[in-house]
Amino acid sequence: MTSSTKLDPLLWQHLPGKLIERIVFFLPPAALFRARCLCRRLRSLLSSAYFPAHHHHHFHRRRPYHRHWLLFFQHELPTTSFFLSTDELRPLPPALIFDTDELRWRRLHLSTFLPPGFFPAAASGGLLLLLPSSPAAASPILANPLGRSWVSLPPLHRRRLFPSAGLAAGDTAVAVLLAGDDLVSPFAVKNLSAELFLTGGAAFSPAAPLPRLCNLQTGRLIFHAGKFFCMSFSPFAVLAWDLRASAWAKVQPPMKRFLRSPSVVELGGALVVVAAVEKARLAVPRSVRLWALSRSGVGWVEMGRMPAAVHEEFAAEEKGRGFEAVGGGEVLALTIRRSPRVMVFELESRTWRWLPQCPFVEGGQGLRGFVFEPRLATPALTLLQGSLISC
Repeated sequence: MTSSTKLDPLLWQHLPGKLIERIVFFLPPAALFRARCLCRRLRSLLSSAYFPAHHHHHFHRRRPYHRHWLLFFQHELPTTSFFLSTDELRPLPPALIFDTDELRWRRLHLSTFLPPGFFPAAASGGLLLLLPSSPAAASPILANPLGRSWVSLPPLHRRRLFPSAGLAAGDTAVAVLLAGDDLVSPFAVKNLSAELFLTGGAAFSPAAPLPRLCNLQTGRLIFHAGKFFCMSFSPFAVLAWDLRASAWAKVQPPMKRFLRSPSVVELGGALVVVAAVEKARLAVPRSVRLWALSRSGVGWVEMGRMPAAVHEEFAAEEKGRGFEAVGGGEVLALTIRRSPRVMVFELESRTWRWLPQCPFVEGGQGLRGFVFEPRLATPALTLLQGSLISC
């Protein structure tokens, strides 16, 4: 067919319904947003109860979708977690999605189907982990933002001050790990502890105590190669929780003395530390650098750094306030505290660039980001709903 070939519109108007369904089942998630606006017939199909499961079967299981979206909330790590009264519970802010396929922003209102009083903590396998912001709601939530479904997990054994949270979600299994300071009062903490929830369990179970001299601040645990990883501060270290051995270990970070705003992410199938390197008399220029953990799990290999011209722009925007890195697949995003701007590193092209300004951001509050795999259906969530109800 050439570009001058004319297609009869009546041909497309009378396609069999089964054939249209078959075509739509193979569309990527981004295309489904556009398809809802084309006609009532497609909108009815996409809104049907059976469509998400069929789309997952045809699209995700037969041809895994390796593209990730960047999901942001105009909301940074809470500083008053577990100290809000029931009268102060706020609805979850809209999710701000940057579609990496179409290079455009979308807004998704989650408060229409999720209860108030929660904040986003982790993402994996098309699911979001939401933690309670008040003692009145002590159970975390797992939610599928696109499928508009959610399940309440069992209550936590202990309240924690600014807990670090990790989520690993597959088609048939989910693991949730929470770690942080035990909350004794608003003015004191006791010790570092952790608890774990696995698919098939009826409750969270205590995990082994964290190593001594740990300080968790980022609120994130990254799952990679059967382990949860996070940064520890003062002194710097990378902590690893082995899911199979049920034990913690410490990994010496790269350039331990000269790091600023370090984060642990997964990028290109490797565990990566992202941090600013700053010291007045250091022989290398100031920059943001990336190190990948070696296969032996002992040393680090530098895999990239921000070019000088880009770093000058980034430093002018950041102004020493600090930043946070999130990664997944082939993309890394840097969010700056109290700034709506986002810097992205694309592993395949080795390029750094600013994302277009989000039109939905209001005020000067910063963004908290997650790398998100778009899925209309998540079988693991359906299994959890059935198992928790039966328990």
